[in-house]
Amino acid sequence: MIFTPYSDEANVINMIRRFRNEEYALIRMTYTMIDKNNLDANGILRDLLFNWGLVDYEQLDHGGRFGVTYNALFIQYGKTDVIKLKFYRVSNARGDKRFSIETIKRRTKYGDINEGDLLYISIFRQANGMPLIYIVNLTHNIPNENDLLNAIGVDAITDLFYQIRPRLYEIIHGGFFDNSKGYGPIAPKDVGDTLENLLGINTNNRINADYNGLIEVKSKGGSRTLDTLFTLRPQFEGTRVAEYEPTDRNRVSAFTRIYGYDSDAHSGYSSLYITIGSIEAPQNNQGFYLHVNDEERRVNIIWRNPNTGKQEIAAYWSFNDLRQQLYIKHPSTLWFKAESREINGMVQFKYHEVEFSRAPQFTTFLSLIKSGEVTYDWRGYTTKEGRYTGKNHGNAWRIKPYAKLDLFGEIEVVEF
Repeated sequence: MIFTPYSDEANVINMIRRFRNEEYALIRMTYTMIDKNNLDANGILRDLLFNWGLVDYEQLDHGGRFGVTYNALFIQYGKTDVIKLKFYRVSNARGDKRFSIETIKRRTKYGDINEGDLLYISIFRQANGMPLIYIVNLTHNIPNENDLLNAIGVDAITDLFYQIRPRLYEIIHGGFFDNSKGYGPIAPKDVGDTLENLLGINTNNRINADYNGLIEVKSKGGSRTLDTLFTLRPQFEGTRVAEYEPTDRNRVSAFTRIYGYDSDAHSGYSSLYITIGSIEAPQNNQGFYLHVNDEERRVNIIWRNPNTGKQEIAAYWSFNDLRQQLYIKHPSTLWFKAESREINGMVQFKYHEVEFSRAPQFTTFLSLIKSGEVTYDWRGYTTKEGRYTGKNHGNAWRIKPYAKLDLFGEIEVVEF
């Protein structure tokens, strides 16, 4: 079950994530959970515990006596308690996955935990290298920033952000900067390459975030253009592309060959320059749309044959691959807005605003695909037969600017 926070609870989550950027799980407390001290270990919580090497529910025998117990911090307004959490499977045929909170009824009596409260559960790595679970009640007895700072400190992202903040100030107040590539006509990537050069970042294709794998840097000149999130080629096993092309590394080109159209710019080639959205707003005339298959945990590119109406899966991504790339690329992000001008053949850029966001939510990412706010761009051309020659321009997942707030929960305008 996915527990949706109310707006005031979401504000507390955003406050927490200004200090710590790790994944988290949410639990909405019910009367039965409190009365029986028998809380559901939902899939998100189980993944969290497993990824930190703390609990593998699949390896636990049925019955409470086979459970595992850890100390955790319970952070409240003005105080932090150490409590015990027990993770176990019920002694029934299903072996339901559960956990309990030490002295939960006494805490209910004193108002620490109440029916209807939303609990935030996360894990961070201590100075000694050991992981530590912590809990924050998002509804009552909400800790302030000092309470959080004293209990869990700041993560590496927050620390790095404050280290580079002086350089950000210099860039924002530095006026126009020459194009880092030198003289020549402007190219779409120049605004980003110049910014990375100013920040001392080597401009190359990275799968992780630009700054030490912790902070991604994005920049663009137009406020209405889509923001690029990340590039990730789809999979093709079991599709017509795989039947046509046995070599996996050639399948992106084969996709363009099979589904593309006659190229106007490159005679004798097939081109495919399209944006692919949800079925309600596919955003292309070639019959493609995105479909989120929750049961199979995949996002499919569906192609509808314009002549027969028959549909087929043309390519796909697993949820795991998409989640991993989204999190690797955007643990946090600096979003720069820029303007350009040309002086005597030299293009110059001025970076006049920067926003800062932290970890995106994958469930929201999927929802935005369904609603059409997140789309996929296919950009490339290739030969119609024989050896593949041509170019792929880096097919990318992109988001409408106003939807970034939904994906990241909070976007802070950096004030200098």
